[in-house]
Amino acid sequence: MLTAGSLVSSATAVRVARGWLNLWAEQAPPLAGLAVAASVGGDDQRDAQAAFRDKVIGIARDAAEISWREMRRGVDDLDALTRPRPGAGERPLRPYKVKL
Repeated sequence: MLTAGSLVSSATAVRVARGWLNLWAEQAPPLAGLAVAASVGGDDQRDAQAAFRDKVIGIARDAAEISWREMRRGVDDLDALTRPRPGAGERPLRPYKVKL
């Protein structure tokens, strides 16, 4: 159980980190443009600040979704790896008998 848990935890952490890095790699260039537009004074500064805020919150929501999905996958993997498997040819244990 400890070995399976360690492997699943490590794999899950790697998948979360990879997902976040991909997300930031895709979203950083447009976010940088919005940050510059929001920090430079001008007529559209207020709109650029609102767009920047919305974009950052959207990225945070996407990152949370990635984390949730990968954590759920990790729990499913741990369950699959630690579930007892019935031996071949074993009869199922029935603590009661059914009378018809």
